[in-house]
Amino acid sequence: MKKFCFYLIVMSLVVVSACAQKRPVSMPQSHLPPASVPEIGGPSTDQRNMPDDSAVSGQDAGQNPLLSAVRPVQRPRPKALARMIRNAENQLKNRQPQLAFSTLEQALYIDGQDPLVWHLMARAQFDQGNVVQAVSLAKKSNSLAAAYPDVKEKNAALLRKAQGSAD
Repeated sequence: MKKFCFYLIVMSLVVVSACAQKRPVSMPQSHLPPASVPEIGGPSTDQRNMPDDSAVSGQDAGQNPLLSAVRPVQRPRPKALARMIRNAENQLKNRQPQLAFSTLEQALYIDGQDPLVWHLMARAQFDQGNVVQAVSLAKKSNSLAAAYPDVKEKNAALLRKAQGSAD
């Protein structure tokens, strides 16, 4: 009987709590942004002193003041990855593209977002005559190479060679 009364009380509390009014917490609403918003991952900068990027954006710098604050950053490579990249470059110079490709596949486990690894994989595929795969890998490298203009230039040269060989 005691168990029944206990369960009856618990169930009634559950039912009553479900029927209780739920009032939202009122917060002051403002549609204005805060006076100053710090830059994520870096020190706060004054937007009035930022360099003009109108040539990059194709717009007035006044229309998009935060564009100049958005810059991709090159990350330092781990030593193991740098060593694997050097090995793969040497293997490509020694006309061993299959070995270089397998080395670079292992490098992807260390950093799959490094555009140089993808570029070298594209070169290895191109050296083996796999033009379609080389183009695909070069495009993947370009998609990751915003902070690496030298890699973008190498990809462009490889894509030109691939287009020339396809004609």
